[in-house]
Amino acid sequence: MHAVEINAMLRNVFKVDDNPYTNLQMKQSKMAAVPLTRTCSWDSSFVQVDLENPSEEDEPVTTCSEDPQFSDKPITLETMGKETFQRLFDSDGRLVDEHLFRKTVFRGGICEEVRKDAWKFLFGLYPCSSTARERETLALENHCRYHALKTIWKKNLSSPQYSYCVDKPDYLTDDSQEQDEVFTNEIESLNSITVGGTRKLSEEVKQQKCFADIQGQVYAGRQSIDMNSGCCAIRIIDKDVPRTDRDHPYFLGDKNPHLSVLRDILITFAVFHPDVGYAQGMNDIVSRFLIVFNSEVDAYWCFIKYMENIHTDFVESGMLRKIKLLRQLLQEVDRPLYRHLNRCCTEDLMFAHRWLMLTFKREFPFEDGLKLFEIISSHYLELTSVEAERERDMERAREFERIEGGRILETEISSANNDFTFELFVCAAILIEERKLILKCDDSASVFTTVNGLMCTMDLATIINRAENVFLSYCRKSAQDCFALVELPQSTVPYVAQNHGYL
Repeated sequence: MHAVEINAMLRNVFKVDDNPYTNLQMKQSKMAAVPLTRTCSWDSSFVQVDLENPSEEDEPVTTCSEDPQFSDKPITLETMGKETFQRLFDSDGRLVDEHLFRKTVFRGGICEEVRKDAWKFLFGLYPCSSTARERETLALENHCRYHALKTIWKKNLSSPQYSYCVDKPDYLTDDSQEQDEVFTNEIESLNSITVGGTRKLSEEVKQQKCFADIQGQVYAGRQSIDMNSGCCAIRIIDKDVPRTDRDHPYFLGDKNPHLSVLRDILITFAVFHPDVGYAQGMNDIVSRFLIVFNSEVDAYWCFIKYMENIHTDFVESGMLRKIKLLRQLLQEVDRPLYRHLNRCCTEDLMFAHRWLMLTFKREFPFEDGLKLFEIISSHYLELTSVEAERERDMERAREFERIEGGRILETEISSANNDFTFELFVCAAILIEERKLILKCDDSASVFTTVNGLMCTMDLATIINRAENVFLSYCRKSAQDCFALVELPQSTVPYVAQNHGYL
């Protein structure tokens, strides 16, 4: 079989339409300059760049800062509403399509009406396969376990050896027991019955609660606790809590009881997780959960689930590693911009520390910040996701389309760095979207001033669209990088094609 026939067969297998831009690139591939350039056979946002002698004026390698699709096209986020959310469940209350759920969240976040319920699945508080009845049992267990944990550290804190850290901060309410009762009443509403206009627990639920209390005490007793490190954490917590989201209605006013709840959640986490403890920034994360759930118990357990994946961010080595990854990514997607930041002595990108630590909470208005928090936490678009692999497969098909004559593409392992999480692409998108302003800076002070000036001025939909574009461009680039063009004698083409599964 001749190479021309192989090429025709590959076109039929991959069903890639003829594209004039592809044909242009095929002609360009015959030129001697091809080894010094990288172009995309499909995406017009790609540009040719001299890889051996890149100039400082070159546009980004895998994304174009002047991409026309961002200039005139209006961009909107499709928020998941109540009806869409309810259609995801079966008759027993199971969320039957987690992939569709996370995709819908990624496409625009969640409306306020269903956010409280949706977050319980989004952050893993409840398994998607759980029924409504099973979730009632889980809620009861979570309630009893949390209050058992809190009882232990409060009892230990009252002992004489820890008297040095029991001074009551000014921001605490006069009656902390009142807030405990508010959140205790939440669980008593489960499976309760209405008698004479008031809700009362059935005997069955009373027995379940009594059994759950015992289980909660056993669970709490088995957890390791470090009161010494906990006391050190309390000092920092008492400085951070009164400064947390005080402009939000949920935390407004002197001696706001929600501040006491926030403090209890942070202390409970710190004393029972001494390997992580407390670090500044955790208060901003917990406040988000508390505002959405208005529940001490749900906020605590969702915070626990969230920290399972990002706890290294609160360790110095973990955050430095993440910022190093951001530097590597920026060099991949916009090398000229990175070189400019290098000249301004800001190549360490430490201004992105707050972005990553708080998941862009300060960079957008509160509601937009919640949506971005949801979109990133959906983990729908990651380099290990189905969507990323599909994009790479499509690009491989386009590369096969460029086989001509005796040229065969040898494939290697994809060069994509799976440590590049979507939040890093959001960071890169912000820098690329604002690159014109950044390129006007001439020192580190002006760069930091420019970056800090972006707070609450950026359009969320534009940034998300830019981040997705950069992400998909990177996927295509990684697919291109795993190909090598080899010249073969005509007589060996059928043999090689057969061994590569093309025949």
